[in-house]
Amino acid sequence: MTVRLLLILGAIACADQPDPQDAAHPAEARRLLQRGTLFLQQDRPARALAELTQAVALDSASSTAHFQKGLAHARLDQPAAAIAAFERALALTPDDSTELVEVQPRAHFALAAVLRDQHRYLEAAAHLEQAIALAPERAKYHFYLGEVRRATGDFAGALTAFKRTIALAPDHLEARYYHSDLLVRNQQLSQARAGFADLLARDPDHVQGGLGLGGLLIRLGESTAAIPVLERVAASDSHNPAPHYLLAQAYAACDRPDDARNAQGRFQQLSAAERHLNQGNIYIRQGAWDKAIDSLKRALASDSTSVEIRLRLATVYAQQKRFADARAALAQVLSRNPDHRDAYIMLGDLYLHEGMSKEAATHFVRSLAIDPDSFAGAYGLGRARFKSGDFVGAVAALRQALAHNPDHRDAHYALGLAYVRQANYRDAHTHFARSTALDPDHAESHYGLALILMQQGQREQARQALQKVLALAPDHQRARAKLSELDQRP
Repeated sequence: MTVRLLLILGAIACADQPDPQDAAHPAEARRLLQRGTLFLQQDRPARALAELTQAVALDSASSTAHFQKGLAHARLDQPAAAIAAFERALALTPDDSTELVEVQPRAHFALAAVLRDQHRYLEAAAHLEQAIALAPERAKYHFYLGEVRRATGDFAGALTAFKRTIALAPDHLEARYYHSDLLVRNQQLSQARAGFADLLARDPDHVQGGLGLGGLLIRLGESTAAIPVLERVAASDSHNPAPHYLLAQAYAACDRPDDARNAQGRFQQLSAAERHLNQGNIYIRQGAWDKAIDSLKRALASDSTSVEIRLRLATVYAQQKRFADARAALAQVLSRNPDHRDAYIMLGDLYLHEGMSKEAATHFVRSLAIDPDSFAGAYGLGRARFKSGDFVGAVAALRQALAHNPDHRDAHYALGLAYVRQANYRDAHTHFARSTALDPDHAESHYGLALILMQQGQREQARQALQKVLALAPDHQRARAKLSELDQRP
């Protein structure tokens, strides 16, 4: 058991007895819980967490509040805090029968999901079993149990769980795939064949299902039947080496030596590309940019049609400020895929870095034509329009961005700046304040807020905001100058 987990469990143990004052404001606690739950439904976990933290502070005996708080932590990728919140929810006695029926099984399942992602499979399995005992008809509980059983090598238990998943949800494709794959492992080949065939009847382009059936048919001596299955997989997933490996075997068994050689060659090329790409990703994580570029170029030499490799290469070039090389790589992506949204967004970002705001705006507009709901496209367009002096256009784009991601600190900050340029100080104040609420440690947001407060004549609040800036960034000379200006005024 890790030190961090011990600390979490210790904190839970210390919190077992609720404070008598916890229920002093039940109406406010319920209101905060409802707001936090609504923000979660809107996919705004940061905002939800702020509300739910207050709800728990007012009513620490509410298992529902702890459960929802755990969901917020989980969506923010804070597994330790999520685990603690879910365990606290489960440790509390449910307030009523509704909580027992709804919150308890969901809390067991949510806790299991986080534990699974932390590779704590045995603990995850225990909570999934408890969730199933409380809500046996929920297919996803059985599916997750099948996954963790499979991960621990309990293939018989996994087979049972996936079978139950299929009984409850016949269209659960991944359960059908794993069930058939485990049947192959158990030497139940005819049942596995029927399972793979049923899966592909429901989704003819299911890659893993096609590979499973193709490999099984070769094993059963039916290579002729395997070939069209595997050719379909190779066509639908053109950068995957696996179907070519199996096709080489099937062609050889069918006395098609030329096709077998071609398939084997393609398998070797794609395998080499995959190997170099994986090595390049390792170098990227290490910050070894020159080695990453070399590996990615080797990957591209083996698979010249890969969009993924070119995008990764463009990212590394941009990291090294080799903007021309990055643009060239992205241009090659767009020559093969003219509707690649992310390539246009990356090009827009590159042009912004180079101070070419009009060119940047053009590419962000193109990305939005492909995907009008893209936050990155709208946010980029807002920044580009601001840089070019189009403050009306910047406001419109940034408001569009915030409609898709209402809790993005930098978008609120940028919108505040745009409103300042329009002399709309009231709305500027709103967005600088929102930015500081989202990130109390962002010095520039506090500085923007201080300028608005000064403009509005609120000297003491402005002074406090400037002092906050200097506490966060002691070398912030503009804030120091403004504070001096305030001190010199009568």
